[in-house]
Amino acid sequence: MRRALRSRSLKKMQVRLPSGKTVVHIKKRRPSAAKCGRCGAKLNRARLRKTQLAKLPKTKKRPERSLPEFCPKCMREVLKERVRA
Repeated sequence: MRRALRSRSLKKMQVRLPSGKTVVHIKKRRPSAAKCGRCGAKLNRARLRKTQLAKLPKTKKRPERSLPEFCPKCMREVLKERVRA
């Protein structure tokens, strides 16, 4: 087993193969939550891997607003700055 997979914090699953042999599969860690690009607040987005995210419709991947990489509070401030500049 690879050194990176020997961590005790990773979940291990016993999987039975069609041949009847039992092997250990290691589950991957859950990805971290998306954060605001300005203040670092947690965003309401799907916490999925890229492969799982690709299967979702576009509206479920990120919020439908002009600046989805910012939280709503920061988005309002950025828009005000852009309009006033």
